[in-house]
Amino acid sequence: MVENLTIKEGNAGIRRVRTISVIGLTESATGEHLTKFKQLFPQFKLGFRTEFPEIQVKLYAGGPDIDKRKDSLETAVQWVCRRLGNHVFSDTGQSMEQVVGMLLHQKNATLAVAESCTGGLIANLLTDVAGSSDYFLFSAVTYANQAKMKILDVKAETLETHGAVAEQTASEMARGAKNIVDATYGLATSGIAGPGGGTDDKPVGTVCIGLATPLSVTGHRFNFTHHNRRMNNHIFALTALDLLRKELLGV
Repeated sequence: MVENLTIKEGNAGIRRVRTISVIGLTESATGEHLTKFKQLFPQFKLGFRTEFPEIQVKLYAGGPDIDKRKDSLETAVQWVCRRLGNHVFSDTGQSMEQVVGMLLHQKNATLAVAESCTGGLIANLLTDVAGSSDYFLFSAVTYANQAKMKILDVKAETLETHGAVAEQTASEMARGAKNIVDATYGLATSGIAGPGGGTDDKPVGTVCIGLATPLSVTGHRFNFTHHNRRMNNHIFALTALDLLRKELLGV
């Protein structure tokens, strides 16, 4: 599906808008990647909109010959996507959860999720998508270490040695969730959303994400600078889904 919205804005006439959704870059960094856009595509207008934690790149086409410019608009879209690389998760206006759901559906794959810091946000995002029952099998909010051990089979030694917020713990959480329902993939989060609870080694904004695939189980650590709990949980959840997206795409 390609998003080609036509909107009327008074004397501005009709404009066609394409939306390219980006994650992992700030608005300024996104703009820096696209500095040559105006030179290469002077017939289009480039704009940016922040929908934390994503950046939406907007391409506007207008004028009396708007229908004749569809091909050149598509060329501009593809140029932007190449410049931004794997940071682009959609050029059709789809949300991250829609994209991940589409990829799971295309691969006839299933997913199980275990969440600590995100408290069920990932599951909520995924199940808000119509048809998610085709691929979403299981969710557990294992906030306490006891729950991680009893439900997900996280080893006591792992928690004692590395703590709850650790790549090793997140990996075991993901594997445990996957194994419970024999899903194709398992995804897990454990982090420090704040505003308190951080340490020098694991400051507020630290999240560890576990990903279990048919072939491997890996743990990943990310550090964000936000001290707002809601913002951190949102970026933690989207980062986890983006990690799964890249795995599904093989990039």
